[in-house]
Amino acid sequence: MEESTGQVVVGVDADAPTTTVIAAGAREAIRLHLGLLLVYPLPASPPWLVGLEPPRAGGAPRPAQRLLDHLVDKTAAAHPGVDVHGILHSGSPAGALLAGSANAELILVAADARIRYGGLLAGPVSTQVAAHARTSVIVVPTSEGPRPAGPAKVVVGIDGSRGSAQAVAFAFLQARARTAHLHAIHVWESPSWHGVKPNLMPAFTTGPLHTAADEMLREATVDGESTYPDVTVVRKVLYGDNPVHALNNAAADADIVVVGARGRGGFGSLLLGSISDGLVRYATRTVAVVRDG
Repeated sequence: MEESTGQVVVGVDADAPTTTVIAAGAREAIRLHLGLLLVYPLPASPPWLVGLEPPRAGGAPRPAQRLLDHLVDKTAAAHPGVDVHGILHSGSPAGALLAGSANAELILVAADARIRYGGLLAGPVSTQVAAHARTSVIVVPTSEGPRPAGPAKVVVGIDGSRGSAQAVAFAFLQARARTAHLHAIHVWESPSWHGVKPNLMPAFTTGPLHTAADEMLREATVDGESTYPDVTVVRKVLYGDNPVHALNNAAADADIVVVGARGRGGFGSLLLGSISDGLVRYATRTVAVVRDG
């Protein structure tokens, strides 16, 4: 079995299109100068236990191994500079990917658009992986609308927390790799008193709150600008009742939107912050959830 240490790991699924997510994983492997590991989940109760197919040597069913070998060969041929391997891992799709990527540098998983409930675009596989992974996760839609002409665009959500600082560093690397403009965005959400949200937008747009938010964005990006002077940075302070919707709207024409796993308001026991969770569920563009370290 291949170890995930020092590799980019991609979850593959026979029942969903994986070409897009594998190609995205190969690009990340090239950017990071790492190998690429494809993890294919096997059901907890494999078919041969009920006599449908005898096990092959090593315990894996032949069709699954053939499909994985085909994906590995096809990916290696399309990306000759990448060292590609594959493993079969027992368990649920999310559990198999998490187990197979315990020591990975980066995990990529397809947004599960097949499961729609209450308007959610991403199903439980992508949300579970983003919540429980030990490293950063990129959630890739299997289909995206066309991006407008012009410079590529990377969006990063910033709230001044440690998590958003890690997200900014990741976003600068993404912007440099994609020759993209980096849009650093802070969404100022009006506080509520006893469930009532007063309209503070007039005071925010002209007062010290907006000035403080501008300064926070500048401080969050100044080191990255110094390290990557070829990356154009655009800072935006937005006002909105829903940061997830505001970031989604800002990233509608972006190549990728980057957020920290937990924001300023997150408790230590939470696995995923509300904004990162909302983006994984609702975003129609690629989303990177960045872990500390």
